[in-house]
Amino acid sequence: MTNWAEIARTKNVHAVRTAAGELDVNERDERGRTPLMLFMTYKLPPDAVEILLERGAELEIEDKLGETALLKAIKFHQSGAVKLLLKYGARLDSPRGIRSTPWNAAVARGDRALADLLMDTQGAVRLTLMPDEQQALDRMLGEEDPRRLLQAIAESDSPVLLHAFVNGYNWDDGPEPMLAAIDNPACAEITLLDMYDLADGDYWLDLRKEDYADDEEKAAFRKLAERLRARLEAAMPEERS
Repeated sequence: MTNWAEIARTKNVHAVRTAAGELDVNERDERGRTPLMLFMTYKLPPDAVEILLERGAELEIEDKLGETALLKAIKFHQSGAVKLLLKYGARLDSPRGIRSTPWNAAVARGDRALADLLMDTQGAVRLTLMPDEQQALDRMLGEEDPRRLLQAIAESDSPVLLHAFVNGYNWDDGPEPMLAAIDNPACAEITLLDMYDLADGDYWLDLRKEDYADDEEKAAFRKLAERLRARLEAAMPEERS
């Protein structure tokens, strides 16, 4: 076996160890992938991955898709590899904001366990709820008294609970609880971003005044979209212009 693709397909740790002493561990194929990326794609065991890391495999190289080894590990749900890449210093944060991080990549793939491994990401919110948090969320989502719900939102000091509430909310019930969440300082930026998307903020901001002025609920949704945009532009001007 003379190339990394063949070696990766065997999933043979002994072959990896031999090759790591003979081949370039940062070699790139025609798609820009390094051996480390190939190991994620072919789901090699952590022992094989660590051999490359010990040999100085670079962590932040991007392939032609713009993906790093860590993003590949998330893509193929390789929790053992993710832990190793973090151990060896894989970068978590992105200058483009939370939506461009490996944490958000795990969230987008619905992998809460992997996302929680990446909780050191700046701006990340834990997705797996503790039993008491789940009970509190169930109470909030099931609360039928609007005043009590708004009070519960205002009094919450948990970014985790607020994030779960926003993402579990039935938007047919109107925007008022979301307006209350915006006012809570515990509401994280990623929660505001999700809220903007869930509310279809672009739609409401594109409406002409005559399309919503005489409808109380539409006007409230427009207000929500305006406030969200203002908050997000102030926090991340490079992301929302």
